[in-house]
Amino acid sequence: MRYRIWPDGAFPNFGEIVLMSTGTKGLQSAATQPSPWYLRYLLVIGFLVMLVSMMDRYVVSILMEQIKADLQLTDTQLGWLVGPAFVIVHVVFQLPLARLADFTNRRNMIAIAMSLWSLFTVAAGFAKSFPLLLLSRMGVGITEAGCSPPLASLLSDYFGAERRGRAMSIFTLGSVAGIGAGMLLGGIVGQAYGWRTALIVAGVPGVVLAVVFFLTVREPPRGLSDGVDPSDVSARPPLSTVLKTLFGKPSFVWLIIGASFLNVVALGRGVWEPVFLMRIYDLDQATAGITYFLISPVPAMLGAVLGGLLTDHLVKRDQRWCLWLPAVAMLALFPLTAGFLLWPVSSTIVGLGLPIGFLFSIVGSIVSGMASPATIATGQNLSPPAMRAMTHALWTMASNLVGMGLGPLMVGILSDHLATSLGEESIRYAMLIVTGLAILSAIAFYFGARRVREDLV
Repeated sequence: MRYRIWPDGAFPNFGEIVLMSTGTKGLQSAATQPSPWYLRYLLVIGFLVMLVSMMDRYVVSILMEQIKADLQLTDTQLGWLVGPAFVIVHVVFQLPLARLADFTNRRNMIAIAMSLWSLFTVAAGFAKSFPLLLLSRMGVGITEAGCSPPLASLLSDYFGAERRGRAMSIFTLGSVAGIGAGMLLGGIVGQAYGWRTALIVAGVPGVVLAVVFFLTVREPPRGLSDGVDPSDVSARPPLSTVLKTLFGKPSFVWLIIGASFLNVVALGRGVWEPVFLMRIYDLDQATAGITYFLISPVPAMLGAVLGGLLTDHLVKRDQRWCLWLPAVAMLALFPLTAGFLLWPVSSTIVGLGLPIGFLFSIVGSIVSGMASPATIATGQNLSPPAMRAMTHALWTMASNLVGMGLGPLMVGILSDHLATSLGEESIRYAMLIVTGLAILSAIAFYFGARRVREDLV
């Protein structure tokens, strides 16, 4: 019995995996491994998938002031638009789609989902009212639920545990790059041509990338990187078994709690930071988008690379570092973000004219980016190969529901509440209050680290 990842002669530069079955255990050990060039290509295209996903998800953030003026909305309504409208349906659909990904072709799922969420983003540009815009954002939320769980599962079958931290860093790299690209594109195009055109332009690249992904990426046998016989992971485990296996591990529960608070902090800041720059630093929309990109996503990408490398290095010494590292990062994040939010606007570096607050943002973003690769890799390492899409879905469902559902909305509600006494300064203190939850995230990761060695499969 022969398994071919793609037909003979197709895509020769990317490498080929040929599995020769002998009918015995240990099938994967006899496999010809994918070429290094193909593995690099997988990381690049995986990065681009996450970039497009996050760009379409967050491009609305830089356009909020325009949308608010055009549709006559409040900050609370904007909070619903960038938070619960997306995340509630995203979470509802993520579990069944992840369940599907654990026994069907993940490549196809990702390509179809990418084309659909891109079209919903384009449709948002034609919305004439708040309810229609809300519905289009819900469409993006539903279809993006078919992205990260199958992608995490697919990559885990190509990259073994010793390289999984670096491989999973593409989720953080792609996410922060996508948020930055959305802010950059939305800021420049939105200021020149309006928020509707910006949404339409943001949706087009995903359709093209979906075709490229479908044509060049091939589905690996499950458990390939772990040396597992495909027949051992081809059967779909019952949902009750998946839940019992994962939630029977205390470190997995603490991982979910820590990641949830991490997302509240990250998204509460990330979604509203362009608005903060416009209101507090008096930047126009395009300048705010460029500034945000340089002081937040760019350094966060550097942090993600460092975090992935550090995770793979430190866990060789002690497996508890997979959660110790996020704990340390979140402890350091709060004072750094507080410095960014509270430092006087007029205080600059002599000779450079760079606001000192921006330095706090740069360092804080590096630290924040270091936390995510370790959490994603830990989730995959805690899971058997046949459950990896479901594992990724379960912990990201909870963290997204709490993080994206509450983070942006909490900032919006707090900003409206504080505006009566603080005016436009209210956004500064609303973001600061939400950032304080980073301490709870650090505590959860610490308790998870205490049990992770005995829980790892």
